[in-house]
Order: sequence, then structure tokens, then C-alpha cells
Amino acid sequence: MATRTESDVQALLQQANLREEDLLPEIQVLHFSPDFQPEQDNVLLIELDKNLLNLFKEGQSAVLRGDPQESAVLCTNDKTFEVRGAVTSNSVLLVPELFVPSETEGKRTLVHREVSSIHHSYLEVVPCKPRLHKLRQLLEECPYEGSDENHPSTGHRYSLNELQDRIQCSEEELEAGLKSVGAYHIYGFWQIPKFDYQFRIVSHLTNLIGDQGWPLDGIPYEEALNELSKLEPRTVMAQCLDYYLEPMHAEREEDGDSLHAVNGDKVCRLFGEVLLRSARGMELDEFNTMWANSVPKGLSTNLSQLKGLVLLDKSSPATVITYFPTGELPMDIKSRFETLFEVQEKWTYDEIQPFLDDLADNKNPVSTLLMKHARGFTVDGTKYYSGRYTK
Repeated sequence: MATRTESDVQALLQQANLREEDLLPEIQVLHFSPDFQPEQDNVLLIELDKNLLNLFKEGQSAVLRGDPQESAVLCTNDKTFEVRGAVTSNSVLLVPELFVPSETEGKRTLVHREVSSIHHSYLEVVPCKPRLHKLRQLLEECPYEGSDENHPSTGHRYSLNELQDRIQCSEEELEAGLKSVGAYHIYGFWQIPKFDYQFRIVSHLTNLIGDQGWPLDGIPYEEALNELSKLEPRTVMAQCLDYYLEPMHAEREEDGDSLHAVNGDKVCRLFGEVLLRSARGMELDEFNTMWANSVPKGLSTNLSQLKGLVLLDKSSPATVITYFPTGELPMDIKSRFETLFEVQEKWTYDEIQPFLDDLADNKNPVSTLLMKHARGFTVDGTKYYSGRYTK
């Protein structure tokens, strides 16, 4: 291996019109190793922002997640990042022992470093929305319908570790996703209650509130749980209460039992879905009357509680409401738009937005998705969206 001397370095500096005093004392001379390969397949470069870099320096870990047919994501404990390939016109040299000298003064020294490979591509990570679309699909393989630990439901039940391996998101985002879909942790597995069973256990709760005469914002948690546990497994009823009740940060004077309030939006949404599932479509006025009469006394219903769950057909004299859950729509963006414009030719932003929220992220909000995949037009001052290629 040929080496450079200090006089060689000085000659190069003169050719480059550089002053020796502008250099740091330690000069690192690069040369190629005997086993040099231009692009080593076993080495991938990844570009990290300061926050991610500090996370690794602190000894924390991150995981690459994704099935073979999916693009990979990098997951920390609380965030998800899309991993994308990038290219650069510059040559990136991989030098294992390269360092940034800390001393600005001192004796001139030469240090020889080997270049192990040259790269023109690397991976970059970009913050992205957690990819939770498969979560409900996996959990619905084995819905919980009241079976006990010794007689589990048929189908595959998923543990938290199994879900972490399959769902492209961080641990914290997965926990939030499980909560948002109403999943229960039962005997070591996560399951979504079958709809009929879910309505049954919530009916137990609302009936108990009525029988006891408790105010909707003053439900004693432990007493309610003890009573409901006589009807269903305690672990199930505890998670039911946690989902449909909210803490009031107050206690009952006589025994210190914590007081909770009914989450009216969640309860009303459930009761509305019960009515919608049982009918192909209903006139909106009729539905609103039936819905308001079905919910517990003291709760108020409004259509905003059913966002992403219903479709309103205003083409006839009487508006018709139809069951149309977002969870049953395609996850592919193009297919999603095709489906939406098949069932309804034109949409206002407020009408279509609930059916696109799960596909949107910081980079591509709903407005951007509409610009890419729909055609906007205005009629009598109201803006509508239709299929981009609709005649």
C-alpha cells in the first residue's frame, strides 16, 4: 500500500490553492482497502435527523416493520417513519475509522484511513401516520362473543407481540389504535367484541344506570363494576366501562368510590349503528326519531356522532340514511375513490372527508388527496368533488 508523506500533502495543497494553516493538525489520508468494492450489498446507509440520532446514542432501539409485500417503516417507541430509497449524484465514501479532530492546534500528524466502499444511494426516513388499517382486519379473525378462558372462540387470537410484528406502527401508536377500535385484552389476547355482544354488555351498563337512578355524570365506578361482573367476566366489564365512561376526577362522599360520566357520543354511535345494521336504508327523519328514542334518557343524538359510518342520499325528496362504514372500504387510495364515486357521483368536502381521514397523513392531508384523485367544481356557491375521469 502506497502512503503519502507530509511533503506530498503540502504539494497537493499548493495545487489546490489551499493554505496549510487552514487545516487541522491531524490530516487523514484516504486510500482504498485491498478488498474494496464500489457498492457493498451488505452495507446500507441511512440518513437520520438529530432526534433519531440522539435516540440511538442514548441506547434506545428502533424496529423495521413490514410484511414482504409492504414498504418498510422504522418504528421507535412512540413514532413511525416511512423508509424510502434515495440517490445522490455525489460519491459517499464509507470510512469506518474516520473521525472529526477535536484539537485545532498542535503538531502536524498524518493518519491513514481505508475506504471500504463508495455509495450513491441511501435510505431516508420521513415521519408518517401509523399504518393501522390491518389492525381491525386481524382482530376480526376471532371476535370475542362471551366465551370464557377454557372455551375460546374459533379463529386466531393475537397477542400484543404478534400484533407488533404485523402492524406497521410504534408501540404507543398500537396501544392507541387498539383503544380506538374498541379492542379488549382478554386472557392474554386482544380481541374486538362481536357487535351483538358489545351491544349486550353496554345495555347491561345503561340498564344498571337507569335501575340505580345514577346521574349520567355521577356513576360510581367500583359499584358499577361489581354489579356488572355478576353478568359478564370482570375483565370484560372493566374494559367496557373504561371505553364508554370518562373519569370525573371526583369521589362519592360516603365511600370514596370514583365517579365517572357516560361518553354520550360513543353510546349514541353504538345505538345508532344497531338501528342502521338492521335496515338497508331509512328516511332520515324516521331514523332520527327512532334513534333519539332508543338512547338512554339524558343523552342527545346528532349526525356528527355517526361520521364515517353512514351515507346520506339527498337525491330523492326525503333524505335517506344508509349504513356505510369506513372500515369496509378498500385501503388502496385509487380503489377507495372509485368506490366512493360509484355510490355517490358528487360530494362536498364535509361529506367525503370522514371516509378519507384514515388514508390521510401530514404529507397528504384530505385536501391533497382530493386534488390528486378527484375533480372539484362549484355549483351555486357550493364546492363539490367528483371522479377525476367522470364524464
